[in-house]
Amino acid sequence: RERGVRQYPQVREGLPAALIIDSPGLQGGADEIARLIEAASQSDLILWVSDASRADRENDRAALEGVRRYFAEHPNRRRPPMMLVLSHVDRLRPFQDWSPPYDIEKAERPKAKSIRAAMEAVGADLGFAMSDIIPACLNEEVGLYNVDAIWSRIAALLPEAQRANLVRRLGGVQGSLDWGRLWKQAI
Repeated sequence: RERGVRQYPQVREGLPAALIIDSPGLQGGADEIARLIEAASQSDLILWVSDASRADRENDRAALEGVRRYFAEHPNRRRPPMMLVLSHVDRLRPFQDWSPPYDIEKAERPKAKSIRAAMEAVGADLGFAMSDIIPACLNEEVGLYNVDAIWSRIAALLPEAQRANLVRRLGGVQGSLDWGRLWKQAI
């Protein structure tokens, strides 16, 4: 376990259902990105969290490009589904306006317009479709926003995540079996 990395085991009906790994913000070093790509290669679903109030996304962009490149270079692997949680939307302009919920599709209120603009900008910068971006506030002191939407999107991505898991596990099995020896034994 690396310094600053937190693990959150998720249990369902008394059995392990998932392990959420929360890593600290990226500093952009090549070793750090390589470790992140390795972790992504062993993941079933990638939930990328980006701060809506920060414009410096170069480290995120480089890391995501590395993940996408890894799976493009390994066609026998299925890239896990990825979604982006755009956090800290409460910090967007107008700062004093925080009265969710917000209709992001219509974006009639000023805060909703800011949230939608941030989603479009981050999506363009990091290569995410609008449907894969969930704006959220995860600060309990301010008031949680869109946590249910995050869980709903995760649930929608589970079949694809399970396929990525299966392909990864089958690849590991195929690499470790001596098919010639098994064939001889079968004969």
